[in-house]
Amino acid sequence: MTSMVTTVRSGTSSSPSGAVNGRQHPARDFLARVSNAIIDVLEHAFFSYGKTIAQTPYLFLLFCLVITAFCCIGITKFNQETRPFKLWTPENSDFIKVMEWQEENFPSDLRINMAIYESENVLDKHVLLEMLKIHEVVVDTKTTSATWESVCAQVPTLSTASFGRWRRDITEETVPNQYSKVTTELPTTVRMKSLRQAVDNENNDGGIDWSLVLPRNSYCEFIESMKEACLESSILEVFGYDHDYISSLSQQQIIKQINTVDTSAVTGFPINITTFLGKVETDTEGQIVKAGSSRQTWFTKINRTAIGRGNYINDVGTGSQVDAVTYEWEQKFINNVLNDTERPPNVSLYLMASSSFGTVSGENVLNDLQYLSLGFGIVFVYVVIMLGKFNMVEQRPVLSIIGLSCVGLAVGVSYGLCSAINIPYGPVNSILPFLLLGLGIDDMFVIMQAWNNLSPQEMKQELNERVGYALKHAGVSITVTSVTDFAAFAIGSTTMLPALRSFCLYAAVGIASVYFFQATFFVAFLSIDQRRLEDTRHGLLWCWKLNNWTPNRCSQIDLCQTFFTHVYANLLFLLPVKIFVLAATAVLACVSAWGLSNLRQEFDPIWFLPQDSYLYKYFIKQNHYYPSSGEQGSVYFGDMNLFLELFNIDLLTTRLKESETIVEVDSWYDKYKWYWKKQGYTVPDPQQSEEEFLDQLSQFLFSPNGSPYRSRNFRFSSNLNCTQMAPTVTISSINYRHTLMSTSKEEIKAMESIKSIVREINFTGYVYAWSRSYGEWETNQVIEEELYRNMGLALAVVFIMTLLLIASLVTSIMVLVCVLLTLVDVGALMHWWGLTIDTVSCIDLVLAIGLCVDYAAHVGHTFMTIAGTRDERAKNTVATIGPAVLNGGFSTFLSIVFLANSGSHVFLSFFKIFFGVCIYGLYHGLVFLPVLLSVVGPAPYVTVTPSSQEQNVANTEQMEQTSQAFIKKIIHSRDDSDNRRQDVDVNETGVYIVENKADEGQEADPSTATHTPKL
Repeated sequence: MTSMVTTVRSGTSSSPSGAVNGRQHPARDFLARVSNAIIDVLEHAFFSYGKTIAQTPYLFLLFCLVITAFCCIGITKFNQETRPFKLWTPENSDFIKVMEWQEENFPSDLRINMAIYESENVLDKHVLLEMLKIHEVVVDTKTTSATWESVCAQVPTLSTASFGRWRRDITEETVPNQYSKVTTELPTTVRMKSLRQAVDNENNDGGIDWSLVLPRNSYCEFIESMKEACLESSILEVFGYDHDYISSLSQQQIIKQINTVDTSAVTGFPINITTFLGKVETDTEGQIVKAGSSRQTWFTKINRTAIGRGNYINDVGTGSQVDAVTYEWEQKFINNVLNDTERPPNVSLYLMASSSFGTVSGENVLNDLQYLSLGFGIVFVYVVIMLGKFNMVEQRPVLSIIGLSCVGLAVGVSYGLCSAINIPYGPVNSILPFLLLGLGIDDMFVIMQAWNNLSPQEMKQELNERVGYALKHAGVSITVTSVTDFAAFAIGSTTMLPALRSFCLYAAVGIASVYFFQATFFVAFLSIDQRRLEDTRHGLLWCWKLNNWTPNRCSQIDLCQTFFTHVYANLLFLLPVKIFVLAATAVLACVSAWGLSNLRQEFDPIWFLPQDSYLYKYFIKQNHYYPSSGEQGSVYFGDMNLFLELFNIDLLTTRLKESETIVEVDSWYDKYKWYWKKQGYTVPDPQQSEEEFLDQLSQFLFSPNGSPYRSRNFRFSSNLNCTQMAPTVTISSINYRHTLMSTSKEEIKAMESIKSIVREINFTGYVYAWSRSYGEWETNQVIEEELYRNMGLALAVVFIMTLLLIASLVTSIMVLVCVLLTLVDVGALMHWWGLTIDTVSCIDLVLAIGLCVDYAAHVGHTFMTIAGTRDERAKNTVATIGPAVLNGGFSTFLSIVFLANSGSHVFLSFFKIFFGVCIYGLYHGLVFLPVLLSVVGPAPYVTVTPSSQEQNVANTEQMEQTSQAFIKKIIHSRDDSDNRRQDVDVNETGVYIVENKADEGQEADPSTATHTPKL
């Protein structure tokens, strides 16, 4: 993050010690030896590496570009994963296993497309006509290959003459004409008895059961002759989608129809109007008089034949295959329905199609690129300001671009390598460029600060030697930071959550890559840029050589350093300020601990949709108007003899109804028993054979009461025939609906309760409870454990690395305390800012550990290298390392600031958490930790003595003097031709400044100064 400059570390001959009278502690001696051995090896390696780079910089630049190009070949195998269950659900979970079994054995051919209408009163005639207009738009939607009639799911329809608004009292004379032939063939008494039985059945179940009126063969003939209509459900079914009829009704008549009609005028099937309406208002008699919303659903059907021919698309939203023709029609459907050019202003429409989730998620990734561009732009300006100085030669715009390009190279390598080994790209991975941007900038600043703080003796060396020294000083710091972050993400990649694992792998490769490119690509160009600077060429136009150039005095002033040295360091360590800081930190920790305790664990894939997308708005309205509709689920039965398991199925149905977490059970077996009991049969019948059961099951499934279950809940070994005994049942299911639950703990408890009920019943075959919502519920079940596991392992790695670097147990513990306090504060901020524990926050918090430790670790290490009293050491620590720490934190903030305007949950969470990391991390690193060290800080390393400290301060002052370009002269020479003396100076840029002076005792004439580059 920031470089540890002007510090003196312990040598190999002595160990750091805090013991009195110079006695060394064995543990600290061991830590010092290990730390020194590691750092010695790294420093020697980095010195040689930097020296080699500076000797042949163009070769290394070309090498980096070739490596990147080679890795980017893997992008040809780039695979973006947006299917929710493949991202957020733990691998090998029950949800995944059952879903895969379902897709293979019990696939659903239906695709649901739904609209929600919102108005002051959706029962108003004008709103109904607008809904009818949308219906007509859908009916007229067509592509080059499909129409609504060709892609819709179709169902048999009964004559509207017996249902809806046209229904009359049932008598013999009013039997529909198409049935008169078969009914008149029956004896009169039988015919009237059957009709009365049908009427009784209607009064109990909302519709005439013609299977009880007609003989089986006649009824089956009647079923086969029934016309089919596209399946569409809405309150318009009450009015038969009849424009003229709706226009002729008064408001009172509309309300009457809504409250009295219980059968669709289109299909003849029973309907429940209340399921379509939201925000319903009733009068004193319980009659519906007003509603704020209404739902309309269109059902399309997948063409399995086309899929078998290979003409399909993988729908990432549903995770299933859909034929290309239907998918294309859905895209046209979305565009047509969302076209609101002629929509009344008092009517709002919100849409969800089966393919919406996948398409919107893909568009979201592209929209996020604008924030990456803005982030790069503002960071580029900041880097140009911080790397160079405000004059024509010492500015470094090209070097700044090269530094930022290292991030681009690292992104390319990360995406290429991970794609090459088939690691999918998830939506959370979109924050990776911002992560690498922050880390890459920090490494760049470390290298440049090490370069600018080379000692006068080092600055006198040849350029390749100076580059070696700079990388020697900076290499250890960026290695510790990079290795720490790499290890944290490598550990995170062991998670069972696919999205988290994908991001951690991409991030680990990216961090290693940006570390390599900054230490190689950037350093190589730094040596080239330094040659340009020493030749006094323009910072942007390199072909322009500036002769007789003198920098302005303003460009040589470091305001940040002045503030920390002369203002902040003196103010922070006043006794009242110390007391205030310690008290404020304690209060902040207590308040944050309370906030953290209220942080909820909740996850919803909907959050990953852009908040300005039509699909996100739909889900918001759905949750607002239809909150009481709990999550649906099913119990699947496979690999069993259904007839032998009827008792267990009945028992399961009973226990599900008794469960507090279930509000409704829709079991075919309940309807089956009721259907046959109405006809005088004993159900279950101990004497019944399996063949008799299958025959009755066939009759039931073709009856009005049983037909909804025929394709939805059954699969047979062969085709089901109305007039014949049912084939062997291969798979069946029953459905249930959970109660509405508000917390993830309630959801997890409900899910486990249902699974337990199923397990406790001794079924012989494959029996599992499954709901599409169980995927996110199972994620919630493990995500908290995953968070604490990953954070614990990451903290352990950070502590070990810090201990090796600082070689002081006490200081390392203090640094760890600062990290923990920062995490507690960030966790509380998450609660107050509306975030929860989910996959994104897990990633961000693990990443936050690697960043916030840098703020405190460098302060702690610098404190250990300074001699004097605790107050003196703390003041010098803040003055020495404070500007660099602040610079690193501020650069990280700049790289994410534009994410505050993002509509993406991923980016918003990233911004909120990292905003807290920057604020709280800098506070604990630059305010709390220095004060704590000034009170209870450990003794410095043994090799840090007052004399060595004085020499260190002298060297620092000397560097500050030489950095004030062209003011102090340290090298003298004599010009024999005119007996004048030339004073030559070396500033931090490595340029010799020569002023012609008169003989001894004479004043120099600034106007005669000349400038030559250092060779």
